Amino acid sequence: MKEIQPNIMEEVAKVFISLALLGAFGLFFQLYNALVVKPEKLKSILRNQGISGPPPSLLLGNIKEIKNSQSKAVKNSSIDTHNCAAALFPFFEQWRNKYV
Repeated sequence: MKEIQPNIMEEVAKVFISLALLGAFGLFFQLYNALVVKPEKLKSILRNQGISGPPPSLLLGNIKEIKNSQSKAVKNSSIDTHNCAAALFPFFEQWRNKYV
C-alpha cells in the first residue's frame, strides 16, 4: 500500500501541471485574440470602407492623443457655433481633417 501512494501523488501532480499549462495557454490565446487579432480585424474593416486613422500604441491605443486634444479643447472652450460634436470630441475633428 505504501508503494501505491507515491505513484498516485505523481499522477495527481502531472494532471495538475497539465491543467495549469493548458490554462496558461488558453489565457495567452485569449489575450492574443483580444489585443492583436480583433483590433487588426476592425482596422481592416474600417480601411476597406476608406476610413483610416492614427496608428494606436500596443496597450493604450489612442488614449493619450484623445486626452491631449480634450485638454486643449477645454482650454479653448469658446463655442460660437452649434457644432457641439467638435467641442465634445475634438479628436474626431482633428482625425477627420488629418486622415480623410
